[in-house]
Amino acid sequence: MNLKENILNKLHDVEYIDFHIHLENNSPFELQNNILYLANSIDRESYNATLALSEMNRNVIVIPGIHPARCQVENWPINLLEQIFSRSVLIGEMGLDFHWIKDRGTDSQQRKVLRDQLKLATKYKSIPSLHTKGAEEEILQLLKDYDIPKSVIHWYSGPVELIPGFLNQGAFFTIGPDIMSGSEIWKHIPAERMFAETDNPTGVPWVKGRDARPDDIVEIYRDLACKMDVTEQDLIDQFKKNLRNLLGN
Repeated sequence: MNLKENILNKLHDVEYIDFHIHLENNSPFELQNNILYLANSIDRESYNATLALSEMNRNVIVIPGIHPARCQVENWPINLLEQIFSRSVLIGEMGLDFHWIKDRGTDSQQRKVLRDQLKLATKYKSIPSLHTKGAEEEILQLLKDYDIPKSVIHWYSGPVELIPGFLNQGAFFTIGPDIMSGSEIWKHIPAERMFAETDNPTGVPWVKGRDARPDDIVEIYRDLACKMDVTEQDLIDQFKKNLRNLLGN
């Protein structure tokens, strides 16, 4: 069974999808049976740790990628990265960060590492999960340049006027924990192009000022459903449908 089939089969057994979370430091016993965890990597070490976790917990889907904050130190050989990407329908976390990363000396390396990953995404028809903070226009242009037909924009907080361009390029968006602190970015994204995420272990603590919990995604679903004036079950069904559509089913 390939990764795509594995993900789709698991949708029958879960309710919630945490579309972007980092689990390299988690125990398999901390996770919930009714949540599908799409566990993004930031480098080779986190990928290997999450892969080991996924072998102990069937609800963890490990996603390979190099985060922009790791582009200066990551030593993932391109041939090994290509081998792993070739088997992965979803890849990430990758992207550019010109906001939180203050050292502008990393910009050229960030761009190189992202382009290397986008080339592989194009070659293997993989769907990238993209970090765009402070680089939204540039990443939109790169999606066009590399003819990426589908992508997932992780916890978008950039200019709302760019959202139609991303949508026209086939992008989906994840709604992050800031929904619980008043973010209204969801108003600009069609329900059929939307997912939810925690970005834990740091996302919910950053917004809520408390420790992360393995079921934080449930609170995000409930808050978002309330704001959208739909039932929680409506959102569960919609996001499962969206994932099937993203993966081509």
